[in-house]
Amino acid sequence: MRKEIIIFLVMLGILFVAGCAENGGSEEPAPSTPVEEPVKEVDTGEVAGEEEETVTVPESEQNETGAKTEIVDVEIRDYKYIPESLNVNVGQTVRWTNYDSVLHDVVGSGIESEYLRQGETFTYTFEQEGTYDYICTIHPWMEGEVIAEA
Repeated sequence: MRKEIIIFLVMLGILFVAGCAENGGSEEPAPSTPVEEPVKEVDTGEVAGEEEETVTVPESEQNETGAKTEIVDVEIRDYKYIPESLNVNVGQTVRWTNYDSVLHDVVGSGIESEYLRQGETFTYTFEQEGTYDYICTIHPWMEGEVIAEA
């Protein structure tokens, strides 16, 4: 009986060590692994429980094609795109910034970012009129849209 207990404990120890050993996998973190990089906090002015609204970009200088030249920001925060819906002019650029500690991306309607770590950004210039729906492929319940108008 004592011999069987010792064998059991040795086998359990071997399994424990094997489970804790590095498996030599990729250095790339898993998509939802928290990343410990500092990010400057930005007050969004949101009030808890309020619905997201479509945001129309204010008037600004125009370039030679007549398109507004300013960059419009979308925050990725608390597993949401803020704002979820955005109106821009054709030729305008949108910049997404990940404020979450997990990886996110922006994919859909011809838009395709790499995984964004906390504090990283992705920009896309909307060259054609239309509605561009996008999601986070890691967290597909995260949805957003950009409406590009002439």
